[in-house]
Amino acid sequence: MRKPKEREDLLYRNINASAFCLKRRSDIRSRLVDGELVVLDREAGFIHQLNKTATYIWEQCDGERTAAAIADRVCDVFEVDESTALSDVLEILRRLQDLNLLENTEDANKNRKGVSYHV
Repeated sequence: MRKPKEREDLLYRNINASAFCLKRRSDIRSRLVDGELVVLDREAGFIHQLNKTATYIWEQCDGERTAAAIADRVCDVFEVDESTALSDVLEILRRLQDLNLLENTEDANKNRKGVSYHV
């Protein structure tokens, strides 16, 4: 049986996974090299190398898909169970956000003057 804290974390992750859509920063450049994605962040002066799973998740960050939707695709492509996929997707998205490589589509939309987005 899971401890209360573990259950709380899992519940938060599941709610959070359906709550936001992320997209790659438009000024970030990437290129596939020897089967792995190399991501260039000129603003920060860093180059990042993503493994196959992280590359797939990165490519799904188009501003249209939630973390839960990306996890569904990861289940199919990598043949893993839903819990593992969701955990991996949230961890990779968190790392990409910590590196400031992604932006929340809501935040990106706020920066566009004179444009209103409604759901």
